[in-house]
Amino acid sequence: MRCKKGIIFALDGAIAISVVLIMLINTTYYFTTTSQESLSQSQVIKRGYDVIAMYDEAGRLDSAFRDVESIHNYISEDGVNGLLVSDYLPNGYNMTILLHDAAKTPCFGNCDIPMGPSEPYTQRIGLKPLTNGGDLYLQANVITNGLTSVEPLLLVMHNGIYYPMTSVCNVGEKCTYTTKERVKDLQTSPNTELIRIASNNQQEDTFTVNWVKALDDPAYTLNTSRDVPTNQFIGGGSRWFAAFDANGHFEGTHKASFRVWIEGDIPE
Repeated sequence: MRCKKGIIFALDGAIAISVVLIMLINTTYYFTTTSQESLSQSQVIKRGYDVIAMYDEAGRLDSAFRDVESIHNYISEDGVNGLLVSDYLPNGYNMTILLHDAAKTPCFGNCDIPMGPSEPYTQRIGLKPLTNGGDLYLQANVITNGLTSVEPLLLVMHNGIYYPMTSVCNVGEKCTYTTKERVKDLQTSPNTELIRIASNNQQEDTFTVNWVKALDDPAYTLNTSRDVPTNQFIGGGSRWFAAFDANGHFEGTHKASFRVWIEGDIPE
């Protein structure tokens, strides 16, 4: 009887050891596979960082950002300032670059902002439908037609509140003005939300508005025209860069992102 119990205990021990060995083998296999996959993915992502860093150092992110016209739906890949990534990627890799805050909403019709009689003269200009909305900085690109004040003042009015903008332009320059604080409660809507651009009523400063935009909303992000696959690994990252207007004035810092993936077999 004792002999039979001993055999049963021995069999139980053998089964337990077998189960533990199987678990260790499976764990080792999956750990090794995951490590190999992570290494290959990190190499792909590193390629993307290298390309976007090179474009930043060469000033091409700033140039591409500045060259965007209000009619553009994509960041250009052509020309000396184009972001043609295939020139710098090995065969089998593909990548798209996204420039946040790059899109522009043009001003149509009467875009002149003259001096107002008793309060800031306002001109209603539409934003494109926002993705997130909320409290956002707004920008307006304007031409200064006539200035009498030492520091020209331009404002945004939204929901009855005036938001002063930065003042950097000289007469005849085309410059980008930014609100000094976030404009509150910008709404998401299928309809265009209208804001008011105003000139200071104390000075005879006149402006012509070229375009407006909201910062940090995905609706104003543009990318290079590349189809990103949904059924393959996609790596990504981002980098901040300094932007300047055509007159050399510092306009702000913006984010450039990238998405990179492998097409077909992994290159040797």
